[in-house]
Amino acid sequence: MFLPIGAGALLAIAVFLWYDGFLHRAQAQHKPWAEKEESRRLPLAFLGGPLLVTGLFWLGWTSRAEVPFVVPMLAGTPFGAGFVLIFMALLNYLTDAYEIFAASAMAAASCSRSLAGAVLPFAAKPMYDRLGVPWASSLLGFLSLVMCFVPYMFLWKGDQIREGSKFCTHLKEKKAQELAELERQRTIRPQVNEVEVVREKVRK
Repeated sequence: MFLPIGAGALLAIAVFLWYDGFLHRAQAQHKPWAEKEESRRLPLAFLGGPLLVTGLFWLGWTSRAEVPFVVPMLAGTPFGAGFVLIFMALLNYLTDAYEIFAASAMAAASCSRSLAGAVLPFAAKPMYDRLGVPWASSLLGFLSLVMCFVPYMFLWKGDQIREGSKFCTHLKEKKAQELAELERQRTIRPQVNEVEVVREKVRK
């Protein structure tokens, strides 16, 4: 049952490599969307979310005695592809959004994910016993469907969401200071060059 999930993960890696090349070409052409954290990283999650939801509903409603086992087994392919695409997209998004604080951001994400992974399995068996495979998988599918809107929310309101983080605010202020310093150095260098030219003429 895990083989299709692995195949889906490999498919997701192929998609990621293609998109990475596409992104690099867009950045080389200085396209505006390729310079923003949200628009350059989140498209993979836009694709991964529906794939994950498809895999859950596919698994739930084909897991019946009259359906060959291969059919629900193949639901692992879109599930694995969707999971990996979402993981890579949002991991890279955290890295781009938090920059020098990326390690702390990823540690917080990993801690939350690990806690959920440790606790939720205790609810899995009672949920499937009570709801049955179709509706228990559908419940997960509906929850995942709601979560599909999270990357779109980041794309739409990413700047406002990051303004609520003191780390992102500190990074924004630091970038503004660095840009101001670069601009100041650009204005000073021509003046220094002019002084050097005058000194050279005096020496001559």
